[in-house]
Amino acid sequence: MGKKGLLFTILFLSFAFAKAQSEKAQLEAKKARIQAEINQFSRLLSNVKKESKTMVLLVETIDKKIASTQELINITNKQANLITRSIKKNTDENNKLKQEIKTQKDEYARMIVKAYKSKNEQSRLMFLLSSEDFLQAYKRVQYLKSYADYRKKQADEITAKSMRLEQINKDLQEEKKQKQEILKVNKQQRIALQKDKQEQENLLAVVKQDEKKYSKEIREASKERAIIDRQIQKLIEADIAASNKGKTGAVKGKFYLSPEAKVLANNFKSNKGKLPYPVDEFIISRKYGDQPHPVLAGIKIASNGLRFQAPSNSPAKAIFTGEVVRVQKAANGILSVYVRHGNYTSVYGNLKSVVVQKGDQIKTQDIIGTVFTDNSGVTELRFVLMEDSHTVDPAGWLLRF
Repeated sequence: MGKKGLLFTILFLSFAFAKAQSEKAQLEAKKARIQAEINQFSRLLSNVKKESKTMVLLVETIDKKIASTQELINITNKQANLITRSIKKNTDENNKLKQEIKTQKDEYARMIVKAYKSKNEQSRLMFLLSSEDFLQAYKRVQYLKSYADYRKKQADEITAKSMRLEQINKDLQEEKKQKQEILKVNKQQRIALQKDKQEQENLLAVVKQDEKKYSKEIREASKERAIIDRQIQKLIEADIAASNKGKTGAVKGKFYLSPEAKVLANNFKSNKGKLPYPVDEFIISRKYGDQPHPVLAGIKIASNGLRFQAPSNSPAKAIFTGEVVRVQKAANGILSVYVRHGNYTSVYGNLKSVVVQKGDQIKTQDIIGTVFTDNSGVTELRFVLMEDSHTVDPAGWLLRF
């Protein structure tokens, strides 16, 4: 193999190795995130009391846990397959190197025997002196030198390949060990999955016995959420009207922005997909938009934002620099905070306490307040993001995993 071919092979193998390592790292990161979700679901399940009023919540939560566990199983399957491919590749290279080393050792042994038979200085001298002319003598000197260099090169290649073979054997042992550990985790997750599915079936059976009652409760809760959503809408529309009052060039339904506010809005927009989450540890318990109820058929849930279930006493944090434009207190004492980012507004609802007040200038990740925990033990932040008077899906703006 020429130098160019060897260089190409080295580069190709380096690229393939880097790609495999990157894939492994991505799977590990995803696996860690999903495991954290599963742990959070388990904590939520242990906190939620098994009473009739929380039965549907239990079914929803265990349903999400089952989905995450299945995803984790899929990831461990991918990891096992990735290691299996790597083991096969290393095994093939191992066998190839063994054959190459054997061939080179046999050839090297023949060279050593040949060199031994003609090693004395007299035979070398006679080889040179028997040359017909100076040019032939010169060529013979070069031949002897090349032969010695070739022997050294063969010896070096055998040493290098032997070291590579030793490293491959170590890698194979480590990969086989990793695969066994992954398969062990996979088996444990499958057992946990079956256990959760059985519990889910038992809970569903209880819910089905009194489906009308639970359907009524869910519809009533949906009505309450719709009222809150309309209140948010009206408040933002009022803020827009106030910002436009007496302003030349104001557009109906859109905030009138000062030069500073325009800069803030542009900065906010340029960070789309990179904004931090409003809580540190969480699971997304409700997505944006209309969606079917995960437990009861025929019921749709409208959601104008995201809901984050988090550990008790979790702090709610600002997703971006902005101004606190409203701290709202409901009749039941639950608080909401509105933060303006140019013509964008982030709303942090279901707080039990706040540490900011209207007019405060806050920065990204500043603590706004503490998320409320209800009687069922559920700590849930209700997060809404608006562009002017319209809600947008926060999932498209927050940092992607």
